[in-house]
Amino acid sequence: MMNLDNRRSHPRTAVDWPAMVITPEGCIGGEVKNISPTGAFIHCFTEPEHHNPLRLVFRDPLRKKLLLITAELAWSNIANCDDIGSCGIGVQFTRIISDDHLFLNNVTSEHLQMLA
Repeated sequence: MMNLDNRRSHPRTAVDWPAMVITPEGCIGGEVKNISPTGAFIHCFTEPEHHNPLRLVFRDPLRKKLLLITAELAWSNIANCDDIGSCGIGVQFTRIISDDHLFLNNVTSEHLQMLA
């Protein structure tokens, strides 16, 4: 199986941010476990409908500000997840305000600088 990191256009940064995924069917609670300026992995146990846009709401601990992002479901491993700690969904951002996009760019850049 191909490593997802090889297909991504931006590196992911490990975080631990509480999140809410809002769908037409209801709300799904979870945690953002890694994030980039274009997408995220959200640890959760409910899979949203594939064809509906998602609204993500989470608060970054640095700015104490809510981020509101529109996204689409890229993949899910919930139906066949063997390790409870890795269950969740991958989302691709489709709409994000510029200040929040800049913040996510900075978070990723700072993380990469610390690793160098």
